[in-house]
This record gives sequence, C-alpha cells and structure tokens, in this order.
Amino acid sequence: MDSTDAASGGSGATAGSSAESGPTDSTVATEAEENNGNDNGRRIRKGERSRMRILDAAARLLSCHGYAATTLTDIAGAAEMQAGSLYYHFDSKDAIVEEVLRVGIDHAREAIDAALEALGPEARGSERLAEAIVAYVNCIVAESSFTVANIRCYNESPPHTRDQLTSALREFTNLWVGLLAEGQSDGSLRADTNAKVLARIMISGLNSLANWYRPGGELRLEDLARQFADMVLGGLTPARA
Repeated sequence: MDSTDAASGGSGATAGSSAESGPTDSTVATEAEENNGNDNGRRIRKGERSRMRILDAAARLLSCHGYAATTLTDIAGAAEMQAGSLYYHFDSKDAIVEEVLRVGIDHAREAIDAALEALGPEARGSERLAEAIVAYVNCIVAESSFTVANIRCYNESPPHTRDQLTSALREFTNLWVGLLAEGQSDGSLRADTNAKVLARIMISGLNSLANWYRPGGELRLEDLARQFADMVLGGLTPARA
C-alpha cells in the first residue's frame, strides 16, 4: 500500500489500458441476454461470480507482472473468458485495475482489523502495533494477491486511478498513525517521534516485502513477521528513567 496521499510517478495508460475500450465480439450480447432472465437472484449471483473471476485473474497477473505488462487479453485468458465479455462488467482495463487496487486496500484493512479485534480492548498500543504489523506482513506475503497488486501497480497506474484511491489510502495510513498515537498516549511507545512520518516509513518498509521476500527460503514467514515487529518496537520502546 502506498503511504502517500498522492504518489508521484505513473506514466498514464499503455497498451492494453483504457484505450482498449468497447466490445470486440458477440460474447457480450450473449452474456447480457443470459443475465436478463426472469430469475433475478440467479442473474445477480452469476454476474457477481463472473466479476470476481475477472478480478481474481487480474490481481494474479498484476501482482506478478505489473500494470504495463498486463493487458485485457491477458486478463480474459486468465479468467477463461472471451475478451469482449470483460466489457459487460468493466468499462476498461483501468476500471479493473482500480477495483483490484481498492480490494487490495480492503484486504489489508480487514486483516489488521481482525488481528486487533482478537487482541481485545485491554491490549496496549505497542501490542496492537505489533499484531497489526504481523497481520499486514501475512497479507502481503501469503494471503492477498490483491494487496500485492496494489503495492506493485499503484505508482504505475494512471493519475486518474491514483486519484480515485487517494481517500482509501489516506485512511489506511491514518490507521497506522492511530496505532502509533495509541502507544504514545498509553506510554508503551516513545512519545518523541512523529507518528505521521513514522507511519509512512513503516508502510514503505512493509511494502518492500512484496518485492524481495520469497516463501521457502531460510526465513519462515512467521519469523519474518515477528522480526519486523520486534525491530519496530525495539526502536520505539520508551527509555527507562
């Protein structure tokens, strides 16, 4: 997840981006006809399944290859659909990318929220921060290709796409700022650091895992997550009088 409100970079749409718009075969009409049947519940379920299949395929490709190297044709092939069928659900490649990146933010927030809820209300700020770090590491490395796609493709995506995600990313950053502030308030974390700056440094460091960590190496995921949490907390432990 990018930690800035409006990240720099991004060269706009490339081959396979929003320039690839409009139906290209008859599959769209066929699918539309099938979805206009009398069974509205079945129609909705089918549409949701197809949409999710497209997003799952796009997330896998974007997380591995990035924005520029992933085309609509690639996404359709991975989703086992005709390319024209994508336009029944999304207007363009950029619409798919925006939704994938948005889901990536949601996955990260849900993982962190679940970890914090499991701790209970009596946990100190330092404990909550540590569990949030572990949850986010797991989300990046093992759980969500959507979150990895967000990390990899945000800066590559066109300005309009980034603009649409600004609010969600700001809220994600503020989640970390809030965790740091909680620890500073209850005395479990040093109070002489700027929580806003530190949150951005932490997010950037955590996001880098998507680029270099590979499962099956000498460092197990659970050890990596705890080491990262320990390093952060080690630097933020209040000095004893």
